[in-house]
Amino acid sequence: MYNIVIVTLRWSNMLNKIRDKFILLTIVFILLLSTGSLLIDKLVADKKKYYLGVQSELLDVKYKSVYKYLKIMSDDIYLMYSQNSRLIELLKQAKDADKHGKDVAREAIYNLLKRNYRRLNNMGISQVHFHTNENRSFLRMYDPSSYGDDLSTIKPSVVNANKTLQMQSGFEPCKFMIGLRFVYPIFTKDKEHIGSVEIAFSSTYILESIIDDFVYDTHMLVSKRVAPDTVIEKEYLTQYLNSWESDAYFIESSSHKRINDQQLYDEIATPKLKEEIQAGIESEKAFSLAVIYNYQNIILTFLPLEGTNGVKNISYVVTYTESDYLSNIEIEHDYLKILFGTVLGLLYLFGIYVILNREKLKNLALYDTLTKLPNRTLFTIEFQNELNRAFRYNNRVALMFLDLDGFKAVNDTYGHQVGDLLLQKVANILKKFIRKSDIASRLSGDEFTIILSDIQNENEVRKIANQLIQELNKDIIINHKVIKIGASIGVSIYPDHAKETNELIKYADQMMYKSKENGKNQVTIYTKEETK
Repeated sequence: MYNIVIVTLRWSNMLNKIRDKFILLTIVFILLLSTGSLLIDKLVADKKKYYLGVQSELLDVKYKSVYKYLKIMSDDIYLMYSQNSRLIELLKQAKDADKHGKDVAREAIYNLLKRNYRRLNNMGISQVHFHTNENRSFLRMYDPSSYGDDLSTIKPSVVNANKTLQMQSGFEPCKFMIGLRFVYPIFTKDKEHIGSVEIAFSSTYILESIIDDFVYDTHMLVSKRVAPDTVIEKEYLTQYLNSWESDAYFIESSSHKRINDQQLYDEIATPKLKEEIQAGIESEKAFSLAVIYNYQNIILTFLPLEGTNGVKNISYVVTYTESDYLSNIEIEHDYLKILFGTVLGLLYLFGIYVILNREKLKNLALYDTLTKLPNRTLFTIEFQNELNRAFRYNNRVALMFLDLDGFKAVNDTYGHQVGDLLLQKVANILKKFIRKSDIASRLSGDEFTIILSDIQNENEVRKIANQLIQELNKDIIINHKVIKIGASIGVSIYPDHAKETNELIKYADQMMYKSKENGKNQVTIYTKEETK
């Protein structure tokens, strides 16, 4: 029973080592695959983030370029008006005139500028509006019959221009969300302030200047906190629409491109996306987000616009743009994962190959290639292990040194090929003869060793050795030839004869030579007398 346990432990230890290597390799593979996948996800996410940032910057640059162009145009128009002596003279007359005098001056200015205004209107200018220095409407070129109303409650830009005597620019939410305004104070040649002029470009005109053909939808958001209540109440159903993007903003309907927008909103509108939009709005910077619509990547870009009174986030330009590049990034992401997984899988298979071949190399290093028995190196290791176990369990271990008698004659008579076949036959005989707990090894040439574990006494060892000699004395048939050999055996026993590995090996080897000297084909067990 003990012998069976020892054999089982040996095989179990070997299988456990191989299993542990496979487990370790698999754990490393899983960790690398997980880490690599996370790294790819992060790299692709960073690339998307960078690309979205570029989209925000691109829209911002486009708007700034348009703004710069419109400001230059407005400056030129203002310069033309400020140098028109007839216009300045009429505005000065109207300043202190009664109602009739103002009406006469107003009509004269309208007739003076109407041809010029039509040309400006074709260039994208939505309105030219003159105001008195008391912040009242004097002449709306697009609607000359409407004048005299107080602008101080709905046009901070006019109030600031008349107060600071400096140009004001920006957006103001009001009826029709007129758009980008440039308000200039007007002076006489004597530097007397006589009013102001407003030159405005519609939000639709601005949007068309900065968007391209890939835009799904575009509109302007108007902050509810600055939109005039009177205008909202009056024009809400037609001019201001509720925005799903933010509860704090309206959509200004005249700027709305409205391309399948409701279907678009219904599909992408989620609480999570709304939270992301709100977080972007709170940053007061341009930002972009990516969504999927009809299996197509859509980029939502929000560009904040500043009001004429310096109020931040008074309005947003919002664009929904198709992005093939973003789709390519996602395809690239999938390809990278497939490539990484494939390479890592190949490395994993290579690792398995190395483990299996390492065992083969180990076998080559520890086993005799001809007989498949343990070689001298493995014999030394196994013998020391047996001695350690014998010491632990207080057992005896016998070591046999066996040398074939007549082997040289077989080689000389039949050749080395038959000699090799004979060695293989002897190895098979040893493996069949010994117990499963015993270990047979080939040291070199025709010299073999046998480790006998858990031996009771010398008589048991002698009996086993004589049985083995008897077995080897039988005829061995090789290539239809009858081969007869014998065996000389030397034995040493732990701990009776020695406790050290080298001593036991030396004594067993000496006893094997004693057997040959005494006539061969016999066993000699170590005694002190035998070494003399």
